Amino acid sequence: MWYNSRIICGRRRPSQTDFEVKMKNYEVAVLGGGFSGLVSAIILSEFFGGENVLVLEKNDRVGKKILATGNGRGNVTNSDVSAENYHSSGVMTDVANTLEKYGNKSIIAFFRSLGVPVTADGDRVYPASLQANSLLDSMRAKLEYLKTDIKTNAEGLKIDCERGRYVIRTASGEFAAKRVVFATGGKAGKQYGTDGSAFEILKEHGVKITPLSPAIVQLKTETEWIKGLKGLKEKALVTAYDGERPLKSFVGDVLFTDYGVSGNAAFYLSSYLVGAKDPQISISFTGMEQTELADFLKEKIASLPYVAADDVLSGVINKQIGKAIVKRSGVKIADERSMERIASVAKNFRLKVAGTLGFDYAQVTRGGVAAEELGNGFELKKMPGVYVAGEATDVDGDCGGYNLQWAYSSARAVCDKIIAEAEQ
Repeated sequence: MWYNSRIICGRRRPSQTDFEVKMKNYEVAVLGGGFSGLVSAIILSEFFGGENVLVLEKNDRVGKKILATGNGRGNVTNSDVSAENYHSSGVMTDVANTLEKYGNKSIIAFFRSLGVPVTADGDRVYPASLQANSLLDSMRAKLEYLKTDIKTNAEGLKIDCERGRYVIRTASGEFAAKRVVFATGGKAGKQYGTDGSAFEILKEHGVKITPLSPAIVQLKTETEWIKGLKGLKEKALVTAYDGERPLKSFVGDVLFTDYGVSGNAAFYLSSYLVGAKDPQISISFTGMEQTELADFLKEKIASLPYVAADDVLSGVINKQIGKAIVKRSGVKIADERSMERIASVAKNFRLKVAGTLGFDYAQVTRGGVAAEELGNGFELKKMPGVYVAGEATDVDGDCGGYNLQWAYSSARAVCDKIIAEAEQ
């Protein structure tokens, strides 16, 4: 399988006697024990045998970040998966093809084979237990059964090509492998060990890493108009803008904070605001059309002359939010023209976005290994035999199970290429 004419590390594969060295030579080393790393390890262990597959994890245990997915419920995929749910600075053809081959039906079947059925909450798909640890436990049990070699507290520091194989130097020792799956994650959530430092390993070999930005994260906004709303959560239609250009809309929860907004609407739209020159959000607080709301408010002040201007939205919208809308509108007197102004602000409550809470709070990373660096099966062109999967690629998904789906889909594509090469 291994000893054929394919070029590895820039040279022809050597004879078996060249591997007679002290350290064990694994078929594959997987850098990173996150979702894509564990999926890769399972598929490759089934083919090569677990004793020939190595997982190197910098934390004291694998899968820490998996436990936080879906607010601890394990949002594993979405019922509607397409390339339109993903972001990348590269051409999306490979993403679309990978998702078509290994989409939501594939990941559901994968976990069913591990003894974990799924359930849906709207379009989001979770393990039936609604516990993220069900996903991790099932994968760890499978790897234990396959006798996959897992080393923890083994942060990767460097990868070198020596004598036709890759030597991975870590904080706890050196390991050799014929192939490497780079599944180290991105820069989001350093509490899970993903601080972006692993990209330095590839940069040393001239691999281009696109700029990294936090995504699926809380938004910092101007706070003048939302003072007093901290802790309030409202379901609303929220639209992301770059200046006056609409980017994306989403109906979801808006949670007001002392720094701006959180909630699933903010998380979702944060991905679309990356790179915006004049980022803004617009909140529509009611399902009523603007003219319908204006007519209602005119009727209200006509029949209830004792209602103060700052209280006209009471009964229509949360009282505190209503007062904030009136304050933003600048209305002081309750007349017909002012009701039109209030209705306009209630349907288009604009907030300038000053930034995000950053990588420490982000769920995913925008950016990673540039698409032009990757060939078929996400193999590095500059490092034949090294493959990139999951969040380490310059691909990130929307909020709603899309990132675990990509971690799975890209890992399966990587394994396909590795197995196909090994079978030659």
